[in-house]
Amino acid sequence: MPRLMHARPADRFDPWKLAASGERVEGSVPLAQLGRLTDLLRETGGDVRYRLRGEVDAEGRKFLSVDISADVVLACQRCFGPLLLPLHCTVALAPVASEAQAAQVPEHYEPVLAGEEGIAISEVIEDELLLALPLVAMHENLRECEANGFALPKTGAEPVAAKEEPQPFAALAALLKKSRDQE
Repeated sequence: MPRLMHARPADRFDPWKLAASGERVEGSVPLAQLGRLTDLLRETGGDVRYRLRGEVDAEGRKFLSVDISADVVLACQRCFGPLLLPLHCTVALAPVASEAQAAQVPEHYEPVLAGEEGIAISEVIEDELLLALPLVAMHENLRECEANGFALPKTGAEPVAAKEEPQPFAALAALLKKSRDQE
């Protein structure tokens, strides 16, 4: 009788085996395949390049050295024009089988939950790129925003004179002065 095998997605791997073997996996993933990330991007063309290397530390802990790089295009939150942002992430991931194990992982590793199916490279890549995005994406140089139609504030303009507003206790001061003069 033939044995049934569960099909595993092509980008899934066993992190413990990779770490124990010391192998290296390199490749690229189209940005368009990373749905959570592309929801935040202005343009979805291009690829994400990655390199995973399995390692074992001095304490015998298996981990993955992960290096990810991509050029993403976001919308500048000042001018709404395109903002090209090169992203580069380097992280050490420690595979764990449960959340209880994750709490025991040393601080210099980031725990990654790996089930029986292993870990999907695309999910690791997407998670790390999402963490690398700035909270508010803006051009560093205001001139780039101006090129996208953003009106820069005028510099060197003369200060506008402040309006003379009535002082609330001016009338009281006048009354006090008048009462002192009458004494």
